[in-house]
Amino acid sequence: MRSSRPAPWESPRAGSRCGTSTLHNGRGLHLPKIYAAEGGRLYWEAPAGLDAGVLLRDTDLPTLIHRANVTGPELALDIDTVTGLGTDAAAVDFVVARLGIAVVLTRRPQLAALVAELGGLGLLQVLAFDSTGLNRALDGHPRRPGVGTAISPGLVLAHLHPAELAALPRPILAYGFVDTPEAARAILTTADSVVLRPEAASLMGAPVSLEPAGV
Repeated sequence: MRSSRPAPWESPRAGSRCGTSTLHNGRGLHLPKIYAAEGGRLYWEAPAGLDAGVLLRDTDLPTLIHRANVTGPELALDIDTVTGLGTDAAAVDFVVARLGIAVVLTRRPQLAALVAELGGLGLLQVLAFDSTGLNRALDGHPRRPGVGTAISPGLVLAHLHPAELAALPRPILAYGFVDTPEAARAILTTADSVVLRPEAASLMGAPVSLEPAGV
């Protein structure tokens, strides 16, 4: 069972979608252990007891608006991949404040920081194919409460040196090339959350009871 006490990375405000409440719920944001990645038309449902949400990516604005108003798993959004939606402050305000999607991935540090200012959780997407690229990407990280890190590809986390891992602002989302439940469980010993294809996420089939890594 998730503690009502906010984790150290959590923003002081939190949210739920569909306009059912304000962005402040008094408990901090909930980052599911598992995200099923889809384009918004699959309507994936988490198996009973699985701490899971849906990461919307490679979608379009009408689909995004529709999904934000449909009851279902908690949504996160890769905002840089939405056709018809800008990648500016107005877009972030629309997604977080209007649609109520509190977890937003982006490659733009200033947008990740803005998500946090609005009470959400911004995850700065960092390409980590080598140490040089990782360090360069982290140089621009906002490093403030409410902004974590989405590492792509997620499997890289298993190969980082301890010092490199310690330098990643939490929470850490493993994003990409994690294809099986076994790989996901292994990655969750290091990451706080992991993205899977829907069919792989469905195979998890039971609660992931690991405590948040590094907390």
